[in-house]
Amino acid sequence: MKNTFIKIGPFLIGAIVLLMLLSLHFGWLDVFFFGAEHAKVQGIDYFAVPKSFLNLLEGRSAFDTWGGQQYGPYSTWYLAHPAFCVFVASWFSFFTPWLSYWLFILFSLLIMVYTARFIGKHTSSQFQKTAIYFVMLCAFPTYWMLYVGNMHAPLVLALAMILIGILMLTYENNSKEANRILLAGLLISFFTKPIVLLMLPVLLMVKETRRTTIKSLLIYSFVSLLFLIVPILNPQSIGWNKMLDVMFDFDFIKANMNIFKNNFVLNDYMKDNSIHWLNLIAQSDYKLMHIDVFSLPVFVDTIMGTEVSAKVFKLPIYLSLLLSFCIPFIKDVKLKLESLLLLIIAISLTFFLSYNTVWEYQFASILPVICVLIVLKNRNVFYANMLNAMIFTGLVICLPSLYFVVRGGDFQTVSSLTLIRITRVLPVVLLFLLVIVNLLNVIRLHAKFQLPKFPTLNQLFFD
Repeated sequence: MKNTFIKIGPFLIGAIVLLMLLSLHFGWLDVFFFGAEHAKVQGIDYFAVPKSFLNLLEGRSAFDTWGGQQYGPYSTWYLAHPAFCVFVASWFSFFTPWLSYWLFILFSLLIMVYTARFIGKHTSSQFQKTAIYFVMLCAFPTYWMLYVGNMHAPLVLALAMILIGILMLTYENNSKEANRILLAGLLISFFTKPIVLLMLPVLLMVKETRRTTIKSLLIYSFVSLLFLIVPILNPQSIGWNKMLDVMFDFDFIKANMNIFKNNFVLNDYMKDNSIHWLNLIAQSDYKLMHIDVFSLPVFVDTIMGTEVSAKVFKLPIYLSLLLSFCIPFIKDVKLKLESLLLLIIAISLTFFLSYNTVWEYQFASILPVICVLIVLKNRNVFYANMLNAMIFTGLVICLPSLYFVVRGGDFQTVSSLTLIRITRVLPVVLLFLLVIVNLLNVIRLHAKFQLPKFPTLNQLFFD
């Protein structure tokens, strides 16, 4: 069976990728997605990306998606780091909207290919290498990411680099290269979508990753500051006084900067570059009850028929942060780094469990997690007896949602909505629980608590 997969795998993967690309034009896979059949959403997440750079050229905020000259037929709101529009979006800004979209699709696909190759280099098994390419390129979340044109592929690469960097620190005797990869992963995430923010406590606490994390934070802070204070980069700034006034006024942010509550009308605060960070607060408690939202909070609220407090769903975040302060006290270095790798996986999953608005394409960021778990099959990890269960659980996410089962009927009923979301939400819940159970067990048996030492500036930059 394995030998057959190795032989036909590359041809099968190539055929599926070709099918995906052709389906973007002919719509053959539309039956698996509500948005493709019942709404015009192809490229909807993309057109704001090149528009953000064109806005800067006009002296307009990168976040003023619907202001000025229209670019493309429709668009969601640009929310990536303002640096992304200068350093990446600018490459695609001078083409017609649909040509630009197709070029970006190829760009995203190449990133996914590179990510598969990057992870695959860390296993000698040809079967695993083939499986990794299959997962990264043939999963349904990958197709939907390409369909809506979201700039999510760089984040997928970032997470793969972070995981592989820690894997190399654990098993390969090349800490310098491992930390370079970790630094690159952190920076790519920082300057696209900052999912790594919740990872920072544990990365700062663990000696082997502390210096690299501090360096990434210094670079991130410096560049971000430039995009706040330089007028040409933040042309519709609200000014430091207003920014400081609202920065910690969470009630004001939630009431005035939520794009859905505002009916997609942008006020001055939402055109300042600080909205990239403040939006995380603005939407922290808001639940969008939409068929295409696949978060655990919306899943549970739909089943319960009532709104459960958003605070309940923050428990995975609190648990992950608590464990972050336990990992550094595991004395065995290899066991500590293995636990760190697991905790980073758990933290990456908290987005789907705790954040209220999760779209289907965002499940593509679980694909590198699955691939790294596949690589770990060759390693003597302390959770080896659960690896197969973790991999199998993750692979369910690669399959289509069950929308196609109910598409011919009333898919707005509780049973239909639950069925549509169940193969996305429940595998993430189960995978998170498997990871946490293993972490709690190793911490219980091996953690010995004492405060870690932080590096001096001299050690940080010159040792």
